[in-house]
Amino acid sequence: MENSKTTTFSIIREFDAPREDVFNAFAEAEALNEWWGPADLKNSVVSLDFRPGGIFHYKMESNGSVSYGRFQFGRIEPHHLLEFTDSFADEDANVIAAPFEMSLPAAVFYSLSFADGNNGTVFTLTGTPVSASEAETEGFQQIVGSMKQEFGKIFNVLDSYLGEVQKK
Repeated sequence: MENSKTTTFSIIREFDAPREDVFNAFAEAEALNEWWGPADLKNSVVSLDFRPGGIFHYKMESNGSVSYGRFQFGRIEPHHLLEFTDSFADEDANVIAAPFEMSLPAAVFYSLSFADGNNGTVFTLTGTPVSASEAETEGFQQIVGSMKQEFGKIFNVLDSYLGEVQKK
């Protein structure tokens, strides 16, 4: 059982695909267009500058409503490690507050590791709020369960995408 005071969450998943393919699914705009984003929204890449300090800007649409997000990349070790902060953004990729009534951090730091597993790639994601107030940290703690569920759905789409890549 998770400690309710935790400010970090993690997900470990194994994909039946080589590390290179799993990593490249995060590094290529064409791939991200196929799988990234909340499963119940129409998601698309606005721009991708895949380098340390670069930004991945994406658009999410649902029922006439549009919102944006962005990653700002930190460390990138091809096929092994990817670090970035994820934030809500405006149409120009400027960081904005989350469009929800609850208080949430302006940014979450994610570390993704890619390792060889028995049947492909073991993928580990950890997420931690960045410079969050007490109220923002509490808001983050309240949504950890739903974040894990949503990432599970996103990674199911990634798994399907990787299966298609393997067929090519």
